[in-house]
Amino acid sequence: MSEMSDLLFRDIGELFDGPHATPKRIDEGPYFLNISSLDAGRLDLSQSDHVSDEEFKKWTRRVTPQEDDLLFSYETRLGEAALMPGGVAACLGRRMALLRPDRERIVPRFLLYYYLSPHFQDLIQQRQIQGATVPRIGLATMGEWPISIPSLENQRAISDVLGALDDKIAANERVSSTLDNLIRFEYLSLKGEPVPLGGLAKNVRDQVKPEVVDGEAIYLGLEHLPREHFWVTGHGNTSEITSAKSRFEEGDVLFGKLRPYFHKVVSAPFGGVCSTDVLVIRAMESDLAGLILAAVGSKETVAAAVSSSEGTRMPRTSWKDLSDTSIRWPGRSVAESFSHEVQRRADLAAKLGAESRALARARDELLPLLMSGKITVKDAEKVVSDVV
Repeated sequence: MSEMSDLLFRDIGELFDGPHATPKRIDEGPYFLNISSLDAGRLDLSQSDHVSDEEFKKWTRRVTPQEDDLLFSYETRLGEAALMPGGVAACLGRRMALLRPDRERIVPRFLLYYYLSPHFQDLIQQRQIQGATVPRIGLATMGEWPISIPSLENQRAISDVLGALDDKIAANERVSSTLDNLIRFEYLSLKGEPVPLGGLAKNVRDQVKPEVVDGEAIYLGLEHLPREHFWVTGHGNTSEITSAKSRFEEGDVLFGKLRPYFHKVVSAPFGGVCSTDVLVIRAMESDLAGLILAAVGSKETVAAAVSSSEGTRMPRTSWKDLSDTSIRWPGRSVAESFSHEVQRRADLAAKLGAESRALARARDELLPLLMSGKITVKDAEKVVSDVV
């Protein structure tokens, strides 16, 4: 890559770290940005907690995150980062830091891609400090890290190419969120006598030992299930699992039974294995699969699971209690019609999810090639035009 400038990390912006304590968290209000909110270059606010307005003032005395700040983890999950969106009131959480970019030196979106690039990820691994329990980045010395970046013109060109892929992914996510909201709204509009969930669905308990699981099989842990969102956006694989897991099939409903107040309920867009802290729920009749998804993921069902869960520090619900929960039943004809519409939307969401994963793979393949200069922006544009 031509026109490279050799700089130090501190030359491209100002570093700030978050609080070294945890405020009282509530259900609404300004966001308290958690490490779990960082997801492969995206900021998933559904994974963040909230604080009161008074706590917000306290936790933003040092810095208030602004649009296009680079948010990153400096302890555990090193290498994760995202850009701060505009119009969001938020404070940094524990183990979180930000770099406020100098726009005369670096384009914010390029900064994100540079941070996520293999070169900078290797630099993090080289410079990390191994603490007593977890690795961390020494923020006091991070400013001295050496970096090499292209001209602003080339930064913008690279950002535009990779950004086209991310913009399409974001558009898919907006459509998926609309589908999600429609299902929830229309379920609450169903009228009729309630029936127990256990009369229409069952808990599938097909456990598999790690030694008999295909190492390339898809794995879903609680960390892969989004909060209050029906559609899976990421997954792991089974190559590193060491304990028994539960098998699930495409179309099953997966319900996070550990700390059910996190409201982790998704439709499985593929088959695989999942954590045993996830209940695998399957409709007894395929014509009612969509209804079961909407019912199990409703706030009514989750609230019932929370109230019946056992344990103080790590509460869990059970299928026994969940199966007794009443769900809406509008009669056979309306139930099947509603269920088919939900299934149609779930199929579309699954298609969009698969497309987004393919786009993300293309972005991740182009990123190191562009950063290293192995391909030109024009070459990358041809690839992008074929997939967007």
